[in-house]
Amino acid sequence: MTDPSHLDDAHWMRRCGELAARAKASGNTPVGSLLVLDGQLLTEAAEETPSGPRPFAHAELLVVERTLQLRPRPDLQNATLYSTAEPCILCGFAVREARIGRVVVARPAGDIGSIRSRFPVLTADWVARWGSPPTVVWVDEVPL
Repeated sequence: MTDPSHLDDAHWMRRCGELAARAKASGNTPVGSLLVLDGQLLTEAAEETPSGPRPFAHAELLVVERTLQLRPRPDLQNATLYSTAEPCILCGFAVREARIGRVVVARPAGDIGSIRSRFPVLTADWVARWGSPPTVVWVDEVPL
């Protein structure tokens, strides 16, 4: 039997791949991200660094900011953040502050990652005010 969440993940990761390609074509780091709640796309973003004027215009951070602008303090425990890359430490912090319940990523970010680095803020369970960390799902590749 096929896991339906896997099919949804593939669908949304394809869109992330398109956003990452747009970022790359603009001279930016090839990262695309989006946020889905109850099967509906809330917001999406392509990375805007390093060519943009804002040094923190990471795709994941833009998605969180845009979501909170549209829906101040929504309940995102059932939301899924998709990203072509492991969120960096800054973005991992934003995901935790927004209380997003699930994160799907395609490739690690090395020393700056918020999951597999020495500073795993996305998966930390020792920050009481954040509650439980989100579920993290790694996909093998971004289907285009």
